[in-house]
Amino acid sequence: MRNQHPDFGERVRARRRELGLSQQQLAGDVVTSSYISLLESGKRAPTLDVIIHLAEQLMMPVDELVGQGIAGSLAAEPVSAHSGAAPGPAASAPAGAAAAPQPSRPRTPPPPPASPSPTAVRTPTPPSQILAVNAMQSNDYARSIELLRDLYAQVLAEGDPMRSIEVGLQLQRALQTHGDHDQRLALLEELAATASDQPSDAVRVAVLTELGSALRDTGYLSRARTPLESALALLRPAGLHGTSEHVRLLGTLVSVLCELSDTGPVPALISEMLELAESVDAPGILGRSQWVAAMAYDQLGSAEDAHTFIVRARQHLTPATLTLRDWLRFCRSTTSILLNTGHLDDAHEWLLGAEQTTSLMNVPAETAALAALRARHESALGRHESALKLYVGLTGEDSPLSGLQLARVCLAKAEELRALNRPEEAAEALRGAAAICEENGAYQLAVQMWRRMDEIRSH
Repeated sequence: MRNQHPDFGERVRARRRELGLSQQQLAGDVVTSSYISLLESGKRAPTLDVIIHLAEQLMMPVDELVGQGIAGSLAAEPVSAHSGAAPGPAASAPAGAAAAPQPSRPRTPPPPPASPSPTAVRTPTPPSQILAVNAMQSNDYARSIELLRDLYAQVLAEGDPMRSIEVGLQLQRALQTHGDHDQRLALLEELAATASDQPSDAVRVAVLTELGSALRDTGYLSRARTPLESALALLRPAGLHGTSEHVRLLGTLVSVLCELSDTGPVPALISEMLELAESVDAPGILGRSQWVAAMAYDQLGSAEDAHTFIVRARQHLTPATLTLRDWLRFCRSTTSILLNTGHLDDAHEWLLGAEQTTSLMNVPAETAALAALRARHESALGRHESALKLYVGLTGEDSPLSGLQLARVCLAKAEELRALNRPEEAAEALRGAAAICEENGAYQLAVQMWRRMDEIRSH
């Protein structure tokens, strides 16, 4: 089946070559390089989530990439990125149920493009945006952020809301990679206000998902649920039900609910996420979903399920398919799960890999998170004094950790103090951890820490 807009693939190819990107680099972990090849040859039509991904990677406005007005392109009926079929009732049918055949509906061909005026000039992508991408790829996050901040301020002054959202989303990703979570959150709250006035549900879904992620990363867990649930409600109107954006949104919600210890809905959400990831037919998406499932089961206390899913995720996720930051996070997750299941030798190998990756990034928050993981490994080997020394260094006034990440380190520090027969100091560390949990709305986790404090004092 040929693309409905045969020049779409030509625009993708030309822009990709202009930026010096390979098909694999453009695909990222959203689609495959062979799928990009099909798009460029006009043999496949993209779904809305793929269009948004391509526009971001190619640093082009969505309407320019698609070749029509953004409101029209985002309101169009999406076409499956991998099967060529339009999603309908079958997408949400129960497993094993036969989907009713859907009558074909003729499409109204788009009107021919208007002849450009003699003075109309295509606005090129600003050099600063290209330089920002290059800086990110070179792990020069500070430079990338500086360039994107200047460009974002310029776009705001020009009064183009959709362009400001586009640049803002790129900036927030750079801030996330650099560990500037508070600044990322402030930016996304601004972008969410801008997106609320725009006609595109798909854009709102993208912004709300990132906002929920930022609230989670800064410890505002109770607040994180609201934008994520709002985004879920917009998936069908946006034409994103059953897409990779849907999968990612479910994964973010699962992680928030696990952090809140509100685990009742989690198993059903994990099953839905994994089922959708299988249907998307993109190895990177499936691998990330299995990674999320592994972390969720780890927090639910189901160590063997966590180990099963992290092993499956390792079949799909490699340094070539993930960004440097995400590969580091995956190494840390794998190490943590292997520690919990007693696979200490394997855990040590993954810990070394995480340390090597961290040395390439020079991000204080990532270095601190890795030090906490090293402390856990020391503790698992029975080296409690060594583990405690690492934890003490992570819980001082100048700690780069914050929110629940800091609370969990305080909890681990308390356990080392208990193991060294220092119960009063352990109780004090737990008191501080519980206070952090209460500040961030993680009340169930705070209650668990208060109970643990009573247990320590009673012995």
